[in-house]
Amino acid sequence: MQFQAFLFDLDGTLINFNPEEFIRRYLGAASQFFIDLIPDPQAFIKEILSSTEIMEYNDNELTSALDDFLQDFCPKFNADCEEIRQRFLHFYETKFDVIKPIITPMDGAKELLLDIREKIPDAKIILATNPVFPLISIKRRIEWGGLSPDYFDHITHAENSKFCKGNSKYWFEIVDLTKKEPNKSLVIGNDGLRDMSAKKLGFKTFFLESTFENEDLITKETIPDFRGSIKDLSEVIFN
Repeated sequence: MQFQAFLFDLDGTLINFNPEEFIRRYLGAASQFFIDLIPDPQAFIKEILSSTEIMEYNDNELTSALDDFLQDFCPKFNADCEEIRQRFLHFYETKFDVIKPIITPMDGAKELLLDIREKIPDAKIILATNPVFPLISIKRRIEWGGLSPDYFDHITHAENSKFCKGNSKYWFEIVDLTKKEPNKSLVIGNDGLRDMSAKKLGFKTFFLESTFENEDLITKETIPDFRGSIKDLSEVIFN
């Protein structure tokens, strides 16, 4: 089958990534970076997780995912919301490299992306990472994983996405962008819940088994069309 669009997850799909260690390092560093604005680190961590969940399932078509997060997060603290927004961006620019040691290249990922670009030049290559982070955070993880943002025609992030993967409208935002039918688009990811949910909406899906998460949450409606390794994925695409 000749696919016209490829929607790649990032963490655990195109880069090696330990989600538990990421959360520990990220929240620890961020809580200290905000200590003058939000003196209680435990309250900061609790509310950032709570507001991220609100962002992920929000259904507001008039705001970006980042706005959804800030509208829930900011009122909980005695701090100006624009100051909090700028502080987060400054954190990603200056202190986010605490994450760098836990990110390494995924074997075969770079070669696969370049092969798609060379052999299927008209196809759209979308970085369909769950847009709970701003672009600067995602670009840094891409680069630490040995890739380039230039490999992608579009990257979903908190500033340019209205919805996250917790809302099915996220996938249709990408359809509107690529102008490619879901059944001609392949969603590639390692999350049995967030990524394989695209199957219910008519997308073809590939479940990356080497770093899988939430496999137990795959249902009869979301059984992937394909599954396996990066090498297996290459065979699905090119054979």
